[in-house]
Amino acid sequence: MLDTNMKGTGRWMAAGLIACLAIFAPISSKAQSPLDGLTIMTEDYPPFNYSENGKLSGISTEIVVEMLKRSGSKKGLKDIQLLSWARGYAQTLEKPNHALFSTTRTTSREPLFKWVGPFVPTMVALIAKKNSKLTISDMKDLAKLRIGVVKDDIGHLLLKEAGVPQDRLEAVLLNEQNYRKLNAGRVDAIAYETNVTNWHFGKMGYDPDEFEVIHVLKRSDLYLALHKDTPDSIVTRLQALLDQIKQDGTYDKILKNCNFTVH
Repeated sequence: MLDTNMKGTGRWMAAGLIACLAIFAPISSKAQSPLDGLTIMTEDYPPFNYSENGKLSGISTEIVVEMLKRSGSKKGLKDIQLLSWARGYAQTLEKPNHALFSTTRTTSREPLFKWVGPFVPTMVALIAKKNSKLTISDMKDLAKLRIGVVKDDIGHLLLKEAGVPQDRLEAVLLNEQNYRKLNAGRVDAIAYETNVTNWHFGKMGYDPDEFEVIHVLKRSDLYLALHKDTPDSIVTRLQALLDQIKQDGTYDKILKNCNFTVH
């Protein structure tokens, strides 16, 4: 049997342990960022986001990583998943706590997601070989072309919205197939972002000067798209961080480091 002094000591130690737990519990919860629960995805879309030598890079990638850093999140570059556009897009549509960049914000997509941005301006256009001498005077002219698109990419969606017949659109998962098909004359044009297309032409050994924009489909901006059920507090926090990055000069440094000029 314990004597009275030992019982008192035991009660004192137990009370002390409870007090310590009470003190440290709030600190632990505060250390957790609400962004830690997000699954953040991207695709190969240079110069905005892409993998080079096994490491994710690009303008939008650097912006997102800086946002995570400033939020106090445990997540960083290593936690961003590189997926095909169709897969990342589907997961962001269907799964809570999922986010995807760089996503073009459009009227049709507006209610499907919550948005943080803009990151950078973007132009989606029809691109053809110059020697094909194609001209577009009317949207009906598009129905006469064989057009390469990436499944569920903004170019694909814009052409469907314009009423281009499905059998005129050749959808692929990776746009490298479309670049090769365009260069070989197996499609008349491709619908894609112009900066990304020129970047890939250079990497694949094609001369960008041999190609031209024959029709602009959309001028817009790139954003981080989040599942529509994402708490507004997270969206507001991310937007505030992006605004801060732009205001303190970090944004301009990122653009300069990536040799990108906003027109």
